[in-house]
Amino acid sequence: MEPIDFSQILAKTDAEMERLGLTTEWGRGYLIKAYGKRSRILITEEELLDFLKYLESQPDPVTEF
Repeated sequence: MEPIDFSQILAKTDAEMERLGLTTEWGRGYLIKAYGKRSRILITEEELLDFLKYLESQPDPVTEF
C-alpha cells in the first residue's frame, strides 16, 4: 500500500466541502463531534480518510428554482 499524501487528502476534503456548500465552521463542528478535535491537521490519517469518505457519501445539494 502506498503512503497517503496528507495534503492531497486535505485538498479532496476541501473540494467535497465546497461541492456540498459546507462552511469551515460546519467542518470544525463535525470534527469536534466525531473526533474531539477542531482541525483536520490534528486528526489522524485514518480519521481524515474517514471524514473524506463521509463527505463523498453525501449527495449533491438540491438547488431549488
